[in-house]
Amino acid sequence: MGGTALDRQLDAERDVARLAGGQYAVDLDIGLVWDIGAPLPHLLASERRTFLVFYLSDTPPGWDGRWVEVVSPAAEHAVPLGVAEFVGVHSVKFGGPNDEAIKGHPLHGRGLKPYAAHTVVNSPWITAQEQINSVHPLHRGGWHHRLNHYLVCFHDSTFECLAREVRVQHRVASPRQVLQNLTNDLLD
Repeated sequence: MGGTALDRQLDAERDVARLAGGQYAVDLDIGLVWDIGAPLPHLLASERRTFLVFYLSDTPPGWDGRWVEVVSPAAEHAVPLGVAEFVGVHSVKFGGPNDEAIKGHPLHGRGLKPYAAHTVVNSPWITAQEQINSVHPLHRGGWHHRLNHYLVCFHDSTFECLAREVRVQHRVASPRQVLQNLTNDLLD
């Protein structure tokens, strides 16, 4: 049995939820580590595509932890940014809880980890959205096989999305330029 005590606890929480047939959060390695203190996530969305932009962890050389750098999305200088594009989007939630209220999230105690990305297994959100859509004359079931429930925990907010897939990029540019480029992508 490897991993940290937290890893073992989260695995046990997932096992209990799985055995009970309930929802649970599984870590999703997106290959990027965002800034824990000030990721400043921005959301750009249309009916089918959604972009989530956030500051990546970037520890300056020689940093000893005694000072902080204030960041702003209006900055004109290049910084490391993560861009997660969600494709085949059905629904999006963005807002609370923050890291201090994460214990109130329904997935707390079911594998949810602060400052991490997840997929949600046995998502009741997918089930509810499929039930709503079931009255449509062209409704096709099987949403749990076609949609994923993604959940990303940041410092001051939580992002959740029902989508077919997520694609992730690392960019080094000004936040303003990245957001403008992505806005143009949504409009094309």
